[in-house]
Amino acid sequence: MTTAQDAAATLDVSMPAAVAHAGVWRRGLVAALLVAAVAVAFGNALQNEFVYDDRLLIVDNRAVGAPLDDLQALGSYRPLRTLSYRLDYAIGGLDPRVFHLGNLVYHAVTVLLVRAVVERAGASPWAAAAGALLFAVHPVQTDAVTYAAGRRDILCGLFFAAGFLAYLHYRERKSRVALMMALTSYVLAILAKEMALTLPIVCFVYERFAMARAGAPSTRATRREQMGRSRLFAVLAVVGVLVAGAAYGRFVRRVVEVTPWHGGTPGANLATVLRIWTRYLYLIVWPARLSADYSYRAFPVSTALLDGRALAAAVLLAALALAAWWRWRRGDLAGFGAAWCAVTLLPVSHIIPYRELLAEHYLYVPMIGVACVVAGAIDAAGTRASLRRLVLAAVVLVALAAAARTIVRNRDWRDTQRLWSATVATVPDCARARFNLGQAYFERVRFDDAEREWLAAVAITPNDLDTLVALAMLYYRQGRFDAAERWVTAALAGSADDVRVLNLAGWVALDAGDAARALPRFDAALAHVPTAGEGGRLAGERAAAAAGARLGREQATAALVPPPAPARARP
Repeated sequence: MTTAQDAAATLDVSMPAAVAHAGVWRRGLVAALLVAAVAVAFGNALQNEFVYDDRLLIVDNRAVGAPLDDLQALGSYRPLRTLSYRLDYAIGGLDPRVFHLGNLVYHAVTVLLVRAVVERAGASPWAAAAGALLFAVHPVQTDAVTYAAGRRDILCGLFFAAGFLAYLHYRERKSRVALMMALTSYVLAILAKEMALTLPIVCFVYERFAMARAGAPSTRATRREQMGRSRLFAVLAVVGVLVAGAAYGRFVRRVVEVTPWHGGTPGANLATVLRIWTRYLYLIVWPARLSADYSYRAFPVSTALLDGRALAAAVLLAALALAAWWRWRRGDLAGFGAAWCAVTLLPVSHIIPYRELLAEHYLYVPMIGVACVVAGAIDAAGTRASLRRLVLAAVVLVALAAAARTIVRNRDWRDTQRLWSATVATVPDCARARFNLGQAYFERVRFDDAEREWLAAVAITPNDLDTLVALAMLYYRQGRFDAAERWVTAALAGSADDVRVLNLAGWVALDAGDAARALPRFDAALAHVPTAGEGGRLAGERAAAAAGARLGREQATAALVPPPAPARARP
């Protein structure tokens, strides 16, 4: 062989290796940029305090401080989240920075998995990276990433994406290892959050999409292969239902028993859901007005099926569904992404009504579908490189604007007062936001501000027991016993057997100098608790009342703490 031929042969051998090396380097660079985007967009959240349900789920949760090998958390609600908190606690105790850093790390890993999912599902590498970038920095993600209690959504999304990626690997190579990884990821996703039950449906939808994109005629072999995978999806679904039933069965039964149809009827419930879906679309497209809470009048329910707003929402959703179907038929990944969004939103669409109407963190897993839509739109821009670069640049500019909005939104989660001040500014008719802001002011001894917020809350929900008790407590602390008596009487009118209310009512009467009225209130409280523990404390208070004792203001209020925010661990 001549020297020239030797050189050509060497070049033929080395070129594939060089191309592969360049591909690995390029993928590594993209991964590093995506992680950097997460750090830039969410880095300022590391200084945030524990807020909202963080106290219930982390600070006051005994399972968090248990040893790592203690399996007690497996019996708790969403056990994988609790176990992850336990790891954070082992690293840094109850330092909020450790918990927020954990959220950022898990989110960054999820972002990398999303890029891999979108690319393996059919997108070009750069389109997949652009879709993952938007997923990484979108402001609607702050309700999951910036909020320590949002860990459930991040872990669910992480293992949901890992399970789907393992399914794609199994689909291509028939690897049993990949199948076991898919099953394991699916179970872990459910243990993080129950909405992961939709993973087998998403896999089944992708099977149909892959067939439509291939456009090849169906043969007996392909039909047999598809039937085998369909049986696999059915098995996965059964496993998921069993796992979810074991982990969340009691909670679901309790929710079904106490939650009526939103709006009072199935038709009104459906109208409300249609409007909720359009609100989610709005939050994805224009996340300018974000809220930590949408309860009560923050998002008024529809009262009839033929609600004008619901009909307009139905028309919009139908138009988008037709567009998605058209892209699906053309083999565009955007069609599959739209189906992903719809399927993963089903568990939070009040097919079985529950208390929380909507929440931004519900969008964490559906946003993977949005990443597919974005990647599909980039790839559908045509074969002209200049046009695709233009679309890609537009997506990057949108991502930069989204990251800037995320940085600003992170500041709203800095502490309790900022969070609820921002929420009240966005949704002033949200009674729960008003109550929580009043609670924050009360704890800072800003009684005038607390009074303003609690009066606004009771104007929205006049019979809310927690707000009535809060106002009675506020006026009691200020020595305004007539006002305290008025509000505690209103609380007793709705909850005459509530020990907390009866106890407070006794103290209000006692410190107002009316021991005779305090005595039957303490007696009524005693009648509803055992003699040990709380009953023993109340017995002592009754004795003090019977003797006509007047405890000093500081000593009297020491037995009474500010009423805690209502239990509201969001689904």
